[in-house]
Amino acid sequence: MNRRRRILLGILMFSSLVLIGLKQQGSLAAVSRFGQSLNISSNLTNIQKHKPRVGIQVGHYKAIEHPEELKNIRYSTGAQVGRIKEVDINIAVAKMLRDMLEARGIIVDILPATVPKNYQADVFISIHADASIDKNRRGYKSAYFSPSRNDYDQLLKEKIDESYFYFMGLPDDDENVSGAMLEYYSFNSKRFKHSISAKTAGIIVEMGYISNKLDLQLIKDPVNPAYALKVGIIKFLKAQNLLD
Repeated sequence: MNRRRRILLGILMFSSLVLIGLKQQGSLAAVSRFGQSLNISSNLTNIQKHKPRVGIQVGHYKAIEHPEELKNIRYSTGAQVGRIKEVDINIAVAKMLRDMLEARGIIVDILPATVPKNYQADVFISIHADASIDKNRRGYKSAYFSPSRNDYDQLLKEKIDESYFYFMGLPDDDENVSGAMLEYYSFNSKRFKHSISAKTAGIIVEMGYISNKLDLQLIKDPVNPAYALKVGIIKFLKAQNLLD
């Protein structure tokens, strides 16, 4: 009897071990499947992750094509000093800035003077250059819509101004910010359909004076202003946790 008991106990123990092993294999398989599902979920998250979008408006470009609601500024073609045209500088800087931002994985829209209706992006920047009959006047200035449309305009201005002054070394021309800048049509969504969304951070910049030799020397090479603007935009996107 003792021998039979020992044999039966041995068989039972062996059977128990086999069952435990099968359960463990099933558990491991389940864990493996769960891990795979996590990987898939992670991949989907990466695919769906928001890519920041920046709209770059080329000041005065194709102004003649403004719609009826903006017909009064169809002939606002920008400053010109001799053969130097503001719009040509604006185009060159906008394209260079686009290339720099796209290299960081940012979606960029190059926009003419007329923006799409209720245009939405994470950042909107309108690029301009100034001119004056006073050839000694020089400097950089910027503005966002007044009264402020959201909680982001001021931060965008701070980041871009800080970067532009640092890299370009231009004096601050804030005293010459005009009413047209503070009430810029592309920001005025209450009045115009062809304007940016009130939720889109927007700024208009005057990169310098094409009528001043020192300013012109700095901004005629698009690499210089484009790089300064790029750094400011990236700082803003990082501050908003929209860019690593």
